[in-house]
Amino acid sequence: MYYTQLTEKKKVEIDILLKQGLSMRKVASILGISHSTISRYKAGVYKKRTINIKEKYKIFIDYLYTHYDRKTSSIEVCIFMFKKRYRGVKCPSVKQVYNWINEGKINIDKNYMCYKRRKNKIRNGMMSHTKWNLDNKTVLPISLRPKYINKRDEPGHLEIDSILGKKNEQASIISIVDRCTRRLWLIKAEYKNEYYINKLIYEYIIKNEIETKSITVDNGLEFQALGIAAKKLGVKLYKCDPYCSFQRGTNERTNALVRRFIPKGDTMKTKSQIYLDDICFNINSMPRKIFDFKSSFEVELNYI
Repeated sequence: MYYTQLTEKKKVEIDILLKQGLSMRKVASILGISHSTISRYKAGVYKKRTINIKEKYKIFIDYLYTHYDRKTSSIEVCIFMFKKRYRGVKCPSVKQVYNWINEGKINIDKNYMCYKRRKNKIRNGMMSHTKWNLDNKTVLPISLRPKYINKRDEPGHLEIDSILGKKNEQASIISIVDRCTRRLWLIKAEYKNEYYINKLIYEYIIKNEIETKSITVDNGLEFQALGIAAKKLGVKLYKCDPYCSFQRGTNERTNALVRRFIPKGDTMKTKSQIYLDDICFNINSMPRKIFDFKSSFEVELNYI
């Protein structure tokens, strides 16, 4: 049996008939060819279109390769900046780019994303909360924190947490984040003693003139004496419930940004305060999707 390739005329006829809703077998019957020929032709067209993705979005893909940085420029930021710089040039959606990465169509490792993939965890329910001692009215449970603080309408409401390094290492980093502007400050701590941490945080807030209206922390032993600093500053200290890190969501999310620069398991002894200040500058000047791609520094200017 002899086979002949489809002519351009036949290809056009196939496309027209298929667009009219006819089945491949019906089209094959009308044109007098095998339906498998039409099936192979359509599969080849699809494959050709898939290969031409890099040609169709060549300018964008070249821009993505040169500007994507998992530490400071996410996929969303790259797309936003590309649309701003190259107006009228074809640009894919964020979801489309992530699909390309997951399918291996572009040369960006799916494990080299800004945020780690979440693993499904088996939850056994909430642990019972402890009863709080309200004798010291400066230190209160988070359930008594006023609702207006949750609205994030004004700067000055801080969340404080510690970032640990190697196991059994005394050195750590204290992170302070403003709930409204997401402004970040990092402090190098040589020890975990609660009175040392209390003095360190208080002096840092005073020295850098950080606006403070309230403080929210977890139940870490290093923050047991932080109520002394809160009393000196004239603000309330709110403590989260045990095993409820989501009550300090801003802090936890910002710590994930810091981990891009200081991975888990890395030692904190060699990290100087100058290096931490440089990390703060990079994160605070980073475009944030939550602020319509403005940085924390730009958002902070609106409240001055």
